[in-house]
Order: sequence, then C-alpha cells, then structure tokens
Amino acid sequence: MRILVTGVYGFIGSNFARMAIELDHQVVGFSRLSNNKNKDRINSIVENPNFTMINGDLSNPNDVSELCEGIDVVVNFAAKTFVDHSIRDPKPFIDSNIVGTFNLLESARRYQPKLYIQISTDEVYGSIMEGMHDELSALNPGNPYSASKSAGDMLCLSYFNTYKLPIIITRTENNYGPYQHPQKAIPVWTRKAINNEPIPLYGDGAHIRQWLHVQDHCYAILHLIEKGKPGEIYHVAGNEEYKNIDIVNKILQITNSKSEIEFIPDDKIRPGHDRRYAISSEKLRILGWSVKNPVDLGLKQTVEWFRLNAWWWFR
Repeated sequence: MRILVTGVYGFIGSNFARMAIELDHQVVGFSRLSNNKNKDRINSIVENPNFTMINGDLSNPNDVSELCEGIDVVVNFAAKTFVDHSIRDPKPFIDSNIVGTFNLLESARRYQPKLYIQISTDEVYGSIMEGMHDELSALNPGNPYSASKSAGDMLCLSYFNTYKLPIIITRTENNYGPYQHPQKAIPVWTRKAINNEPIPLYGDGAHIRQWLHVQDHCYAILHLIEKGKPGEIYHVAGNEEYKNIDIVNKILQITNSKSEIEFIPDDKIRPGHDRRYAISSEKLRILGWSVKNPVDLGLKQTVEWFRLNAWWWFR
C-alpha cells in the first residue's frame, strides 16, 4: 500500500512509519519543518526507496490540497498534543487539530483514498471515576487540547456521513516508548531517576491513567487497515491502568534510583486536571488485536532505551 503518514516527525507517527516500511509498504511522510531532534526519529528510513518526505503545514490549505493524490491509506497523526501548552495558548491547537484536519479531509474528498484513519485520544471523554468509556460514550473534553481533538473527530464523522469518505477514528490512551518527547511524563521521570534527582509529580500522584507501548498502538493501526470497518470508532488500549505514582515507583525500581518524589500543586499548572481516564478496547480485541508489550515489560525496555540513548534528551 501507499500510506500517507501525517505528523511523521512525531513520536507515534515516526514509529508507525518505520514499522510500515519494515513491512514493505510505501510511505509518504508529511510534517512541518522541525528541529533535528524530531527528524532523528526517522533517520533509519529517510534513504529507503519506499519512503518519500514532504514538508508542509496541515493548517495551510496550499500545502495540503494535493497531498492525498495517489494515496491508498491516510493515517492522520498530526496534532498539537501538550495539554499544558493548550491551556496557556489554545490557538495553535485549534489551527492544527481542527483547521488542519479539515484541510486534510478536503484533500481526501478530492482524491478518494481507500481509507482514512484519524488518530485521536481518550481525553475527549473527560474524566471517569468508575468503569470505562466505550466507543458510544458522550464526549466531555476538559481542556482546549481535548476539545480540539473532539472537534476534529466530529469533522471526520461528518465527512463519512455526508460524503461517504471511508473514515475510521481511533482513540488511544497514554502512549510511551523510544523517541518520546523529553518533556513527556515517562521520559522526565526516567531521566530524573537515572540522575538521582527529585522526580516531579502533579498533585498527589493518584491520578489514574492507562498506558500503552507505542509499538502496540502501531500494530493496532495496521490491523485496522486490514480489518476495520469505515464509519466506526475503535479504542486502542492495553487496559492496564496505574496511578501516576505507581509508574514512578516502577521506574525507581528499574533504575535502582535514590530519587525522591517532589509533589507539585497542579491547580495553577493544569486547572481541571482529569482524575482518571479509562477506555475499553473490547471492540478492537474482537477483531484479533492484542497487546504484545504489557507495561512491566514495555516500561523496562523503554527505560533501558533512554539509558542507552541519553543524547535524545539534549537534541
């Protein structure tokens, strides 16, 4: 297949592109011009004859209008994702996650790929204290980031319903793994633990999240390309949930660190901090997907990668 991967310099998009190339698909990567750190994520495939790179901005219609020409499958990873940044300045999230999605949908409407997959997030549902959200749960975004992703999802569904564009939406939980942005939680906690420095933790550390290794997310997308049904939403989740403090303690144990936890009041940094996210992936599992990297295994592998690739923090 010829697969368009938007946001290919990003954490999940780059992992997916590398995996697709390994499976002998042709990949057209699309991303904003970025720093060398982000470009390093795809160093192993830039010279591959099955890879083509296009630099541009989804929020600029001139960069996107012909992007889907000759494409079999679109996978839209491109998004602004930092919740804290969205609280400080929502506009870039509106431009990227709503306007950018609209521009890409218009290109897809023009060139009619066989499938369009929109990568979304469990945060569109907001907090849930008991049970799990399924794919029919009401959206209740708690910050500008999740609101912009919700709007992008609704645009995609409207293009399926109105124009019959073959769209699948996936919503995932917290991903982790090699090449994750150094400011994300697990990279920060790992670096601090390795250096025996205080580990920052929002609130009381009891906020609950599900965690999924990025490779399992990529396997799920490839699985849905083959077996997913257009017009449907699928949750991609390992269904392993932990308090944030539990993940920190696992990292401390893996690294044999002497670090202490430094609790940071989160009311001013992240107002409306959702207490617990939880989504059920039963619908996807019925199609035959399963997790290959449970948290205890995946976290050890990830911590070891950061230990051996300390240069990543300083790119």
